[in-house]
Amino acid sequence: MLKKSQTDNVIQPKEETKNAPTSEILDAFGVTGEPTLLTGGQGTCYRVDDTVFKPAQNTLEASWIAKINNGLMSNKFRVPKFFQAKDGSWVFQNWTASEFLVGEHRSGHYTEAIEVSGVFHEALKNIPKPDWFDNKTDVFSLSDKMAWGELPLPNFEPSREPFQKIFRLLKKNRLPNQLVHGDWGVGQILFHETLPPAVIDMTPYFRPADYPIADMIVCTLANSTDIVDLGKDIKNFDQLLLRALLFRTLTYIGFQIHPKNDRDWTPTIRNYLSLVDPIIKKIT
Repeated sequence: MLKKSQTDNVIQPKEETKNAPTSEILDAFGVTGEPTLLTGGQGTCYRVDDTVFKPAQNTLEASWIAKINNGLMSNKFRVPKFFQAKDGSWVFQNWTASEFLVGEHRSGHYTEAIEVSGVFHEALKNIPKPDWFDNKTDVFSLSDKMAWGELPLPNFEPSREPFQKIFRLLKKNRLPNQLVHGDWGVGQILFHETLPPAVIDMTPYFRPADYPIADMIVCTLANSTDIVDLGKDIKNFDQLLLRALLFRTLTYIGFQIHPKNDRDWTPTIRNYLSLVDPIIKKIT
């Protein structure tokens, strides 16, 4: 998940918050009860009755997302609506509160995830980029800009040759950018037998509308590249796929070279770099 610029030292994809929201936080949102840790994700969210409490890494961004979600209306998808605290804020002591949505994650339902992506991102296409968005300097934001040629690449020798192969194939992006969910996948969708699918854990970027599909596929690739065929009817999908592969690899390189890193991300970096040749072979 994206972090705000003043928390640049974050080197994990998501900070883990092991402590449940306090009674003061619950009271601020008019909720009483015992918090129960929700499974999945990074183990940071708690449920109290029909309210989900989630730590906010960026107060400004979390408040912005809350307003977006509360303004989205559709009969084709659901999003959790957020609650304001008694003081009128969307974030209280670094916690947000939103409604609990019923549904289940369905592993392997990538075709359905692509269909939901289409209607969801159509609903987001006219939301403007806020002034503060491009000022973020966390690892994720910088990796995103590098992947799209807006910043120079880091000096990381193992990636030099694979990245050269990718950049030989890249073309200037001609697709319009818009607000997208940058951590798209079946893990961010709750399916239900009678209700529309629910989209959760919005992670904002401003890129082409189908880019999240490419990112989902890159994150899903293992022993076979056949899943790439799911994007065969998407315009410029080969370009989106290469950008997504760059982004994911650069993110973990960013963790690895961060001055406060205390974990070896080399195996993950190697895994993504090992996808370069198979993906290029598949799309050329």
